[in-house]
Amino acid sequence: MCDCEIKIIGINWHNIYLHIQLQGNDLEKRQFAVASDLDRYVYPVDAFDPATNELVLNITNLGHQKMLENGVWYIKYKNDEYPAQWDEYEKECDAALDAGEEEPAPPQEWLYIPITFEVGYSLKEMDKVYRYSGTNYAYLFTFAAVSKKEELVCAFTCTYMVKTNHPRKRYFHIESPHFWARQKKRLIWFLEVIINAIYQIVSHLTPKDGTRVLLMSETRAPITGNLKALDDRIKARGLDQKTLKMSYWFKKTLAVNRFKILLIWLRLAFITARQDYIFVDDYCPFFNNVKVNPKTKLIQVWHAGVGFKSVGYARFGTKGTPKPFHCCHRQYDYAIVGGESLRDVYAEVFGIDRENCLPYGLMRLDNYLAPERVEAFRSKFYEEHPDFIGKKIILFAPTFRGASQRTSYYPYDIIEWQGIYEMCGDEYLFLIKQHPFIKAPVPIDPAFSDRIIDFSDFPDINELFYVTDILITDYSSNIYEFSLHRKPIIFFVFDKEEYELTRGVHRTIDEFAPGKICKTFDEVAMAILQNDFDIEKTYQFVRDNFDSSEGLSSDKVIDNIILKGKKR
Repeated sequence: MCDCEIKIIGINWHNIYLHIQLQGNDLEKRQFAVASDLDRYVYPVDAFDPATNELVLNITNLGHQKMLENGVWYIKYKNDEYPAQWDEYEKECDAALDAGEEEPAPPQEWLYIPITFEVGYSLKEMDKVYRYSGTNYAYLFTFAAVSKKEELVCAFTCTYMVKTNHPRKRYFHIESPHFWARQKKRLIWFLEVIINAIYQIVSHLTPKDGTRVLLMSETRAPITGNLKALDDRIKARGLDQKTLKMSYWFKKTLAVNRFKILLIWLRLAFITARQDYIFVDDYCPFFNNVKVNPKTKLIQVWHAGVGFKSVGYARFGTKGTPKPFHCCHRQYDYAIVGGESLRDVYAEVFGIDRENCLPYGLMRLDNYLAPERVEAFRSKFYEEHPDFIGKKIILFAPTFRGASQRTSYYPYDIIEWQGIYEMCGDEYLFLIKQHPFIKAPVPIDPAFSDRIIDFSDFPDINELFYVTDILITDYSSNIYEFSLHRKPIIFFVFDKEEYELTRGVHRTIDEFAPGKICKTFDEVAMAILQNDFDIEKTYQFVRDNFDSSEGLSSDKVIDNIILKGKKR
């Protein structure tokens, strides 16, 4: 967090009064306000108590006997240097115009007040619901930690809610206040209804004889991971020739615009409607809009093992979380999970019963550590990269930052390229495998390219683990597969508190990370140079998360789901 002159160090309630404790110099001389994000609405706050350094807000009367309207609000303070900054800004704009450059960002009259991490962790316990007129209406006051201009700040959302006896019904005039936005939503909804109708007609006209199997993904192309392992095993057993009729659908539909998605889904409705078994490996929004035929089994074989990021219903109540009723996760007949200890985790994620989370293991790990498979890859790898022979490989494979696939990024400015280069010396190579959502190449200085190499285009990170000596990651689930190698894992989590507060995690890094935790690259380098890896945590992670049962995971899926009750 930045070293700002004012901070919020405490927030607490007393009836309808919200107490905000501040830390800083000359607080009694400052001007404070409750303001919207872009300062379109600013409500000055005069109730500052110098004895306790607290702003005291009466949420039923923030001025002129009014409550806050629906919206997201922030506590801000007046920028005393704003007039002078504005004069300087106008000069910079003139200079930029003369040079043909972009205008700089304008100064802000009202500045965000950052919060401490302790306040951030307390916010989830601060939400209030004020009911009135019986139980027919409510005023919600909810809190969240958000990032603004590299600062962690407190956002509180005020919402007036009305009781409804039809929670499944969509109210377009509530979702969108503007007329044309409502019409667009209605058109999209109508097309979704048409797609569902086509699915239902085709599905009920197609006999379900238990032979049709569809492997599909809306986030990955071509087929990889658990679905490829399942497909390979079906073919190895010859089931695709005599028993099953296989179909495939792999398109990155989430990367295209909404109306093009609807055209893609129109075709997908005909394909999915004919199936007896549908296997998916990630979030599939197509099934948000289609009610799957009860005679068709929808099985989630999730692409990841287990990491720290909160996903699915584990994030319920935060931005971008699944809807309570119309969600593809609710339709899974089964979810295939890595082991017994993970059933509760994925029951929470998908919002399904624990009994439907089947601990068959991850299919892509079938024979994963078979010596002949490992040796074959290593031989081919070093044949293609002879300069790597005799070097130890450090693999840096972090997850993305950002709210979605379209906005994903990684803050490369925090990477100390010179320090990494010097740390590698003649002993190590530093390979970088970026998350698939991030398309931009890693900005490696050519002067460092003999030791620091972008491997983001390498297709399968799990195979890359065969030649990796040390993994550096953060909140990614790639720790699941790599832990089986029983090699060192370093968690470079420079934004640990901010990530946990704004993105959300299943389990905290401090409690559950199976390896060394570092917040700076200096700590990373020191851990490597001193062989300080907390390796026992990795061993314990393997003992806790992997079952020792015999047999291939893919065979368990085939025998217990697809072929159950059939003649083989």
